[in-house]
Amino acid sequence: MTGTPAQADSPTVVAGTAHLFGLVAGDDPSRALLQEAWDAGVRRFDTAPSYGGGRTEEEVGAFLEGRQGVDVVATKVGLAPALGTRGGGRQLVRVARAVLPEAVTRRLRRASQERSRGRFDPDAVQESLARSLRRLSGRVDRYLLHEVQPDEVTPALVAVLRRAVEAGDVGAVGVATQVSATAAAVERGEGLFTVAQYAVGPADSSVGPLPGVTTRVGHGLLGAGGAALRTTADRLAADPAVAERWRAAVAGTAYDGEGGLARALLGRFPEGVDEVLLATSRPGRLASAVAAVAAGPPPPAVRDALTALARPAG
Repeated sequence: MTGTPAQADSPTVVAGTAHLFGLVAGDDPSRALLQEAWDAGVRRFDTAPSYGGGRTEEEVGAFLEGRQGVDVVATKVGLAPALGTRGGGRQLVRVARAVLPEAVTRRLRRASQERSRGRFDPDAVQESLARSLRRLSGRVDRYLLHEVQPDEVTPALVAVLRRAVEAGDVGAVGVATQVSATAAAVERGEGLFTVAQYAVGPADSSVGPLPGVTTRVGHGLLGAGGAALRTTADRLAADPAVAERWRAAVAGTAYDGEGGLARALLGRFPEGVDEVLLATSRPGRLASAVAAVAAGPPPPAVRDALTALARPAG
């Protein structure tokens, strides 16, 4: 597969940049993560104007400029940096949580996110695309509607996106939104949307058929913020029967020992997915995650044990 050394039955890796230049302290670690992805063979990169408080797009553009063999540059429209999202404002939320009641911080975050949405006015989309093209050295292979809701996909919006494709400003358009909204949003795209990006964690629902979509990109293999990894690890610690089944399944395999659970979750090949998006805020972890995906799906016994782990207790 282009850009990522992988078995034929494993998806292609896309480097996600949501954590960079915002959640990672300082610029050097973020740039090191971009280099780590490149050194691991990744040639597809996903970014957005909302990442890193608005900085990440420009940094990704600078990193990729002049490099040979870049396969895909994907960016988005519709979600500006907001308190509590993956921009620098998330750090403020951590402080707020320490001093404010939980109900108050929930309301603040919800209000901030609502203000950051709804940027799908055709003129706003054109302006955002122009900025993204400048930051990314004129290259946008995929342009995705970020956290779009189906009723926000209007004929006027589709017309603007169609003109962008016809003019050669973008290679393809699609959606990067919640699982529950993906199919309906694609349906309203009048056949133009060929890319769909959505969560594929163990607890996430199936998206189902997506007519016209030729590229499905899954993210959250470890669950949102690693939630699935934590949940399954807790289950192993709390349920002796499940833990024994897991130990028996992984004995003598690459999934035995420290890090084996994470490798198994990363190695899952979610049904229908062509690519998987990997993102981290910790240098040194991305290369091992890429290797876990490239290794292909775990053996059937390990997959079955993993399914049992992910199944709700009781």
